[in-house]
Amino acid sequence: MTDYGSTATVFSQDDLDAFGIVSGGTGLIHTEPEYARTTSFGATLVQGIYLLAVVERQLCELVPNWADGGTISVKFVSPVKTGDEFRVHFASDPDEQNRVQIEAHAGDRVALAGTAQLPA
Repeated sequence: MTDYGSTATVFSQDDLDAFGIVSGGTGLIHTEPEYARTTSFGATLVQGIYLLAVVERQLCELVPNWADGGTISVKFVSPVKTGDEFRVHFASDPDEQNRVQIEAHAGDRVALAGTAQLPA
């Protein structure tokens, strides 16, 4: 199995605010730190679609022809908070040549997991 390594991103509140404006993801849990501190999470959460965009951007860098028809399927497992290190790890799938396994962590927690089907 080929291991493609991993890369890390740390999201600031400014990042979440800017992404929220362009994506419509402006829920209080993402954009209002004072509100978020009163929740069980204790901090603002990175928008799920933002996490997926980071995964896809990294796939574009890893797979030159990704835009020719690659697909992603992931499950969100645990939240990513502002200031968490979000580390995406890619590895080839031992059962299928054109599939890559994806696992991303926020600190020591799995944040999302899934697969990417590479273009033929």
